[in-house]
Amino acid sequence: MDRRRIRVLLVEDEEIHRVVARAVLRAAGVEVEEAENGAEAVRRVRERVAGGGGAYDLILTDKQMPVMDGLEATRQIRAMVVATPIVAVSSDSLPPDVQAFITAGANDFTPKPLTKEKLGHILAKFGLA
Repeated sequence: MDRRRIRVLLVEDEEIHRVVARAVLRAAGVEVEEAENGAEAVRRVRERVAGGGGAYDLILTDKQMPVMDGLEATRQIRAMVVATPIVAVSSDSLPPDVQAFITAGANDFTPKPLTKEKLGHILAKFGLA
């Protein structure tokens, strides 16, 4: 039986964090698209929805990025009425930082780095495992 491929948008400006997350995601058999800042993420989501390609299954986003940060990107994606789960993956993990993401519209938060165990928890939580 073929399992549906999970499509994830990884939003991260730091190359080393993208390399780590990409390796974890690919090892889990997840299809990964990447955006290096929030504005690029918003554009990719808008194009995917408008183009009939359907939304991503999951969006993983950092907080601090050039051009547009993860908080604003999350707000703009939610303003498009996109219900895709958004999980913040950030080094900024103090309670006010986590709450800022939840208030912006994120569904969950996990501190960096993304690991196999953290990804497994995220996928299970959103019924993607």
